[in-house]
Amino acid sequence: MVGLASGFWRSRGGNFTILLTVMLPMFFSAVAIAVDVNTMTRAKTKLQHALDAAMLAASRFNDQQLDRKQIFNDYLVANLDGEKMMYNVVGKLEVDAGINYISTKGTASADVDLMFVKMFDRSWKVSVEARAYESRDNLEVVLALDNTGSMGEARMKELRKAATSLIDILTTVHAPNGTPKREVKAALVPFVTAVNVKGTGFKNSWIDWAAASPAHGSNFDPKTNHIDLFARLGIEWKGCVEARPAPYNLADSAPSASDPSTLFVPYFAPDEPGLARLPKDSGTDFNNTYLDDVVPSALSSGTALQKQRNTYKYGNTSTSYIRNGKASTTSGPNYACPTPIVPLTSDFETLKTEIAGMIHWLGSGTNVSEGLTWAMRVLSPGEPYTQGAPFRSENTSKFVVVFTDGENNVFGASNQAINKSDYGSYSFVDQGRIDSNRGTALTKVNTWTLDVCQSLKSQGVEVFTVLLGADTAANRALYSKCATTADHHYYPTSDVSELDAVFKKIASRIARLYVSG
Repeated sequence: MVGLASGFWRSRGGNFTILLTVMLPMFFSAVAIAVDVNTMTRAKTKLQHALDAAMLAASRFNDQQLDRKQIFNDYLVANLDGEKMMYNVVGKLEVDAGINYISTKGTASADVDLMFVKMFDRSWKVSVEARAYESRDNLEVVLALDNTGSMGEARMKELRKAATSLIDILTTVHAPNGTPKREVKAALVPFVTAVNVKGTGFKNSWIDWAAASPAHGSNFDPKTNHIDLFARLGIEWKGCVEARPAPYNLADSAPSASDPSTLFVPYFAPDEPGLARLPKDSGTDFNNTYLDDVVPSALSSGTALQKQRNTYKYGNTSTSYIRNGKASTTSGPNYACPTPIVPLTSDFETLKTEIAGMIHWLGSGTNVSEGLTWAMRVLSPGEPYTQGAPFRSENTSKFVVVFTDGENNVFGASNQAINKSDYGSYSFVDQGRIDSNRGTALTKVNTWTLDVCQSLKSQGVEVFTVLLGADTAANRALYSKCATTADHHYYPTSDVSELDAVFKKIASRIARLYVSG
């Protein structure tokens, strides 16, 4: 018998069949378990995403508590619509409304069909939870947006889209009649090298109509009131202003007739040397030659600077190329003057209309410090704009989002004997109002940009900086330091398609709405 048994086990003929019979159920069970693990993971992930979306929707201030639960359930169901692996979905929302916040907790569970468990006629349950928190501070947000020529129409289109998305998110947390009450205001500051103040909220008292400011008319001989020159040309001052003399150039000091240096000089770009021609967009040449150099006979052989400074030609405009409309390529005294500032407002539809009207403006250069300075003036409670709450108010949080697609830049006339730049808010470079050397002038503008950022932050303002395709070493050093934090407030982007997502992320941070699983 022993011999027969040992012979049986030495026989190889039927072993595979025996092993297969023993192992096959184990193999199929292992496969079923692996599939089930993957199914549970996917189900839990989808349930978590659906819960997060429901929490975001239900955590808005302008919803009453009873409405929140309905919104929560509606979003939870909608985000799982068509999902066949889960059934018996149950969601629950808890709301805690405190003095300065609203906190919500959401839970969700669902039964999941699994291969292995189904063999025993059972299902498996997955559960997730999420919490959302939203501050109820009032919000004041200023968008300081680069509208320079390098943006071009394609980039401007994406910037308009991104800025509109940010405003749309702010709209959802504005609850002036809600419980709790929350007011949200936003503002728009388009900038090139200058800003345009002649929009909503504009006051004549800000402007140096009498040419009393030291810088007013300094480009002309004799010194001439800019408004008089506009009148002689028969066109309207569009609304851009020159920067004030230091120390008021970066200050929030109220304009006052008792101190003419605090008033804002109406921007007037002089006609540059040469015969009238269509505008150029050259870094080396004169770009804004819109009148013939008609001068008194005594100046017929005068220098280019003497002819530029003479005002006689402004009354002899039979030949002119003044482009003063909505085209990005402008010429004339309103050269490269963008669309107007929109001060702090809760009229979000009007604000979006103004955002939609922004275009890029060729020429003049880029001066971010000027855009930031006007953002500060818009946030301030004092003149020139008065819509803002006091800085560091207990129930109001203030923010600036500054966007640019390049480094600060002096543009135009680099190869010419005079001007050495296009006209901008600090006039021509060779006037020395920043510095007569182009390189030193740019260094100073970068310093001013950082100075304004530091001034804003010292007054409790959160500053977000967004760069588009301009994450150079110089910009990285400047704008990561300009931002409130380098990790959470500085956003360098490499492609214009990223702007919308970045602006939405910033809007959620501003709204103080956080969701955590």
